[in-house]
Amino acid sequence: MTEREIAAAPDTSRLTEAELRTYRRALRGEELPDDEPGLASLLARDILFPNTHEPGTYVPAPSRYLETQLTDAVLKALTGVTAALAAVPGHVRELEAEQQRHHYSPGPVGTLLLRTVPEVNAETIRTIQSAESEILTAQPGHRKPQVLKGALPRDLQAAQRGVTVRTIYRTNGRSNPTQRDWVATMTRAGAQVRTLGEDFLRLIIVDRKHAFFEVYGDDGTVQPAAAWYTQDRGVCAVLAAHFWQQWERADPWLPGEAEGSAGKTDADAKTSRIQRSIVRGIVAGRSHRQIGENLGLSERTVTAQVSKLREALGLETVPQLTFWWATSPERLLP
Repeated sequence: MTEREIAAAPDTSRLTEAELRTYRRALRGEELPDDEPGLASLLARDILFPNTHEPGTYVPAPSRYLETQLTDAVLKALTGVTAALAAVPGHVRELEAEQQRHHYSPGPVGTLLLRTVPEVNAETIRTIQSAESEILTAQPGHRKPQVLKGALPRDLQAAQRGVTVRTIYRTNGRSNPTQRDWVATMTRAGAQVRTLGEDFLRLIIVDRKHAFFEVYGDDGTVQPAAAWYTQDRGVCAVLAAHFWQQWERADPWLPGEAEGSAGKTDADAKTSRIQRSIVRGIVAGRSHRQIGENLGLSERTVTAQVSKLREALGLETVPQLTFWWATSPERLLP
């Protein structure tokens, strides 16, 4: 339905004072001049018709005729508006596809600074509740029990309606009873949780279309109460890529794992930090060359480190190494 057709929807407004006076004169059978106030609109709306037997006088339309005509016209207009409204997403997707086909990049979408905790909470709740396919969150800091309990119904609802939920916590969160309860409930609903033993950026990314991230001051310190919110697809894509880098290096948090496994220190470890990074790369499915590129090492150095670690552990094959890693508390070290 075109804008012109929508604009041409029937006029069902009440009569003006001038139209009402003219209508009453017509009912009395009075002769009306062509320029009588309100006459033209009454004729256009089929409320009055010229009397062909007595020129200058007008015959009112029967009320039942008026009701039928107006109802039919309104229903027709409503059907057209409904069809036009339903067609809007398709029109927009078609235009988006053309933009992508021609590699068109629109101007930068504004990034909003949310300055207070209530502002951040309101916007994140609204965005998460409208999530359609994916929620990625990275929470490096300690989350208060009341915050976790308050967020659980919202997060659980998202997972239960089929949204993919992935969350990264710090390794020391494994000793937090409330956090363990959250993980147990969410993983039963299909969510995936991992932990990382080092600092990472606090993030929330929804459907790769919305992202919330930390606000840093000029001195590099984080403003804990504030957050940036953006719908810029480029920024969302970069932040999602960063999330996946952290996700691949993180260790799965499965309900029921021993609480004390997070307490192992680097001094007690059989592996070095660089060896742990290499094993994480192997588990993620990367080749020695790819691991070396990520860590700034040569492929030969990576291979040598893997061999050295296997010998130290008394293992003969890489599959044995990955099995050992999956059951070792050392995977929780940075």
